[in-house]
Parts: sequence; structure tokens; C-alpha cells
Amino acid sequence: MIANRTLELLSLLQTQKEWTGDGLAERLGVSPRTVRRDINRLRELGYPVTATKGPSAYYRLSRGARLPPLIVDDEQALAIALSLQTAPASVTGMGDATKRALNSIRELLPPHLAHRLATFSVEQIENAWELAPPQVDPALLAQLSTAAQQRDLVRFSYRSIHLDSREDSDVLAEPHRLVVWSGRWYLVAYDQQRHSWHAFRLDRIRHLASTGWRFGEREVPDDDITRFVQSQPDRGDTLDTWPCWGTVLMECPAELVAKWAPGAASFEAIDDRITRIQMGAWSWSALIGFLITFSCRFTVEGPPELVDAAGEVLGRIDVDIPPPGGHPGPSTGPPGPRAVSGR
Repeated sequence: MIANRTLELLSLLQTQKEWTGDGLAERLGVSPRTVRRDINRLRELGYPVTATKGPSAYYRLSRGARLPPLIVDDEQALAIALSLQTAPASVTGMGDATKRALNSIRELLPPHLAHRLATFSVEQIENAWELAPPQVDPALLAQLSTAAQQRDLVRFSYRSIHLDSREDSDVLAEPHRLVVWSGRWYLVAYDQQRHSWHAFRLDRIRHLASTGWRFGEREVPDDDITRFVQSQPDRGDTLDTWPCWGTVLMECPAELVAKWAPGAASFEAIDDRITRIQMGAWSWSALIGFLITFSCRFTVEGPPELVDAAGEVLGRIDVDIPPPGGHPGPSTGPPGPRAVSGR
């Protein structure tokens, strides 16, 4: 009885930031004095419960020096197990820890939950279109996350890859937020030397060091972090990550290219109508096929293999163009391909 009540008390403390002694007593159906005894029992078990002084004390479950046993409900246990099964392998050395955590949860699940989890057994299959994300050092994640929380000005060396140029540059940055997009880790930060905001790929950051200086509040240029990261010209993978890589000039505004191009693409706005885009694919035909989906004219700048693939793809297309009125209504998705009549 006492053990069950103690577990129920722990569950209440985990679901709400603060509780009054009277509130806990009412939920548990006991006296405030009994609540105080149960609080002391939790402390003896290693749970750091803090309290304010006085008759109307507030109780709070705080962070301790070690991780005590956790109490989760059925849905939370399933959510944790499923998350561990589908966790992206983009952090170095976390694969074994993920498997051990999943096995620990499976061993503790009661029979009815174990059966439910078995019905959700997940097998991840590699997508040929999306290369595996580059590995990121967990120590780097911890350093940058701490720097962002403490407003710690940091310095690092960054490998910039923009179209055909590669160069290392020194960055003095104000870390703001860590973002994950398509398995790629980014640091949204303000570059003090260039006086501009950037989304830095974590796998290109080297020699991270704290300066010992703090920075003040600064307004982010875009309330939508997703839109900001996607709009970065240098956001994709290196040129050697795909077997086929090409460059084209598109008659398409840069903001539209930024929205629909994959994360592995790099681009630059030539003017408000023309965008140069550089991206890769698993074959030359696949690359042409993707470019066609933008439903706009484009000129291939190179390499020659991409020029040849464009002619071959168009030569294989032979479709009947339906009469007016036969097309479906407008789509709210990305721009679609136009009907093309092959030679």
C-alpha cells in the first residue's frame, strides 16, 4: 500500500512542475503529514524533491546528481521504445547506447505492453535517394547546446562548400539554436565578423572553442527557423557524396528553389528570376528527372554527362497531351512537370 502510494506520488511530481502539500494530500487521499513522510521516502530513494518552507509548502522534483528510476505510463513507454527504434543514426557512437536502452525498456515492459510493442517492430531501410547523414560528435552537440543556453561566444573553423568553391574560414559566432533537417545537424548562429546570420553544418565545424565572453540578446532574422535553414545557399552535402553531380541555370526564383530543392542542393540567386542550382543524384537521368519537376526552363552548365542525359531523357518521353479541360485542378504542392512530346 505504502509502495503503491509512493509510486503514485512520484508520478504526480513528474506530471506537474509544482504541487502544494494540500494538493498532493487531496489527490492521494491522505493527510499532509503522510505526504511529508512519503516525500522523505522518495528522497531516501534518490529522488531530489525540493520544498519551500511554511505550512503551504510547494514540492518540486528537481534535477539530481544521478538518474533515479523513472515512472512512465503505458503510452509514454511505447513512445520511448518506438522513438529508439526509429532514431536517426547521425550522432557518433550512439548506436550501441540506443540498442541497450531499447533492450532495457523491453525487459521491463509488462506482458500486455510487450505484446503491443511487438506489433510495432520497425525495420529501417536505406533510401537510395537520401544518403546517410554525416556523423556528428556528441561532445560537439553538448558544447554548442551549452553555449547557446549560456550565451557563450564561440570560435571555430568552418569548411564552406558553395557551388565550386571550398574554403576554411574562422568564425566568431553567437550560437542560437540547434536544428536537424533530413538527418543533417545545423547551428543557427550570428557571425560577428561577417555581421550576418547563418546555418552552419555541424559536420563542417572544426576546432570549436569558447572565448569566455558572453553575448546579449539578438533578434533572429526569421521567426520560422525551418524557412531560414532551407533558404541558406550553402546547406547541402559535399560535391563527392553523390555519384552524379551537375549545375544548371533555372528560370525560377531562388525562394521557390529553396522551398522545394532537397537538402543536398546548393544554390545562388543570379537575379529575381534566375537561380543557379547545383545538386547530385544517384544517376544522371534521376538528376534530370528532378529538375523537370520544377516545370521551368533550365540551361545545363555542366558537366557534359548531364547534357547528354537531358537529350536521352527527352528522347525517351512520348506522351499524349490531353485536350483543354482534361487536366486536373491546380495543386497546392510543388510545381509539377509539363507534358513533353519526345522526338
